[in-house]
Amino acid sequence: MNIDKNILAILLILAQCLFIFINQFIYAIETLGKIKSVLLFVDLIILTLTVSVLYVIRGLGDEIRKKTEINFLKLHLDQVEKLILTLQMQQHEHTRHIQTLQAMLYLDEISSAKQYIDGISEKYKNDRNDIIVIKNNPALTALLNSKIKVAESKRINFDFAIKCDLRKLEISSWDLCSILGNLIDNAFEAVLEEEKNRKVGLEIKFDNNEHVIYVYNNGPKIIEKEKIFTAGYSTKKSIGRGFGLYIVSNIVKKYNGWIEVISDKRTVFIVHLPFKSGDKVD
Repeated sequence: MNIDKNILAILLILAQCLFIFINQFIYAIETLGKIKSVLLFVDLIILTLTVSVLYVIRGLGDEIRKKTEINFLKLHLDQVEKLILTLQMQQHEHTRHIQTLQAMLYLDEISSAKQYIDGISEKYKNDRNDIIVIKNNPALTALLNSKIKVAESKRINFDFAIKCDLRKLEISSWDLCSILGNLIDNAFEAVLEEEKNRKVGLEIKFDNNEHVIYVYNNGPKIIEKEKIFTAGYSTKKSIGRGFGLYIVSNIVKKYNGWIEVISDKRTVFIVHLPFKSGDKVD
């Protein structure tokens, strides 16, 4: 029978506390001389339980890490599925337009065909329907294109620029996408407080022997900057909020990086990730 590691860890900690209590109780009673002889045995049990707790907690860490990777893969597949659906819709629309124009030309409706083309051009002039491809990084391609669609639906002007070779960035795809996804989502949420002219930007570049990620927004100023990376802290009073920036902070620390936050007329999150390889970056 498989026992959930969370439950096992709790049971071991409770048992450990119980034996510590017994140990202290026996030690405190002077009249129980013979019983005190078992203190060494009780101490050994406490030590064994402590080692067991540490082992189970370590296993929990591995399990959480695996679940995080699985959740990222699920999210990535969902984003890829949405991109494929978008491409299929675009293909369907283009085919329909071509067939309509073909029929007009066969009927010598040249003037109508010109008006139809002008109408299509006007409709798509301000639309951002092209799929942005991030070279050698399909996960980031899926993430950023999905964020573009979210930005369009919320009337957010979202721009990004990648000015370095991401293959030199020594970080797993799921961790990079987790950092960017959480920072972009945080920026989107911030600018929603603005009635219009909502702006969010992303820039990744290599500078001073480190990769630097900039995510900025023109939302309201952050008042309590020292608290924003605390687990559960959020200015929104909703259950489940307040963990995005905490996750970002932990991932960045794992790669020996650090985060700088500037919040005045606009808010900028600057993630510094040291470059470890001995190779030079162009």
